[in-house]
Amino acid sequence: MTVDDTADVMLAWLSSHTNRDVGKCVPLEEFAGNEEPLVQRAQEAARLLEERGHAEVLETLGCVAVSITYRGLREADRIVAERGDHGARFAYVLDRLVSQAFASPDGVVPLQTFIATTMYLGEHPEIAVILRAARSLRDYGLAVLTPADGHHKTLTLTSRGEHCAMSGQKVNQYVSEQTPAPAGPVFTQNVYGGTAAQGVNVTQNVGVQADQLADLVRQIRGLAPTLPQTDQEDFLVDVEVLEDTEQAPQARLSAGQRIMLALNAAPGAQAITAMVGQVIGALGG
Repeated sequence: MTVDDTADVMLAWLSSHTNRDVGKCVPLEEFAGNEEPLVQRAQEAARLLEERGHAEVLETLGCVAVSITYRGLREADRIVAERGDHGARFAYVLDRLVSQAFASPDGVVPLQTFIATTMYLGEHPEIAVILRAARSLRDYGLAVLTPADGHHKTLTLTSRGEHCAMSGQKVNQYVSEQTPAPAGPVFTQNVYGGTAAQGVNVTQNVGVQADQLADLVRQIRGLAPTLPQTDQEDFLVDVEVLEDTEQAPQARLSAGQRIMLALNAAPGAQAITAMVGQVIGALGG
């Protein structure tokens, strides 16, 4: 954990521990305990908060105490709010994966190391969020995942991923600007001699084939950056449920309905929305 991470944790802790009482001094050992390395890191974090105007540090007879300021309360509120923002956390993980891979000499990030060391506002992102972000980078064409023992072991940037890193843009911004709105997949099945609208052929009462579903899911994921950031993580969770054929039909049906609702306002998503409708139509019997 860096000093910045420790400072974020300390500020949120101070706000809660003092019941938002500005000026109330708290001995630093109540935060860090008595272990020397932890005390030293806490002192560095307290000094950093003082430099930022978020806290005041008082030293008396070798004892260090810290108190939160009004400015610190506002920053603590921001930290707590952003920790609860699923979209912001997911976007942060996307960007960190790309930046770490680009900074690596071979463009590779060991995912277990990333999981163990990455912090978001002083907290470790959930493992599921990190793995979902890695899969999204793969689906965006920005990275390749290397499996081992049934799990993803490393993430390696593609040339497109390196271009994203060099562009200075956030991943979501890069993907939304670089990737044209995808067209719907073509299904070579008939509807009693006719064809469906928008160039997509479907079959009534016939389930979607596995390869067709995989193609559809890739294209749905490609539309995630066009949604509001706060909605993207929940949207991608629904995509995973829809993709998972071992899920209960009702769960996949509900996920598909939410996906259709989210895509209604997405530009160029009409054909894909129609195909999602076919999938959930088959699930609904």
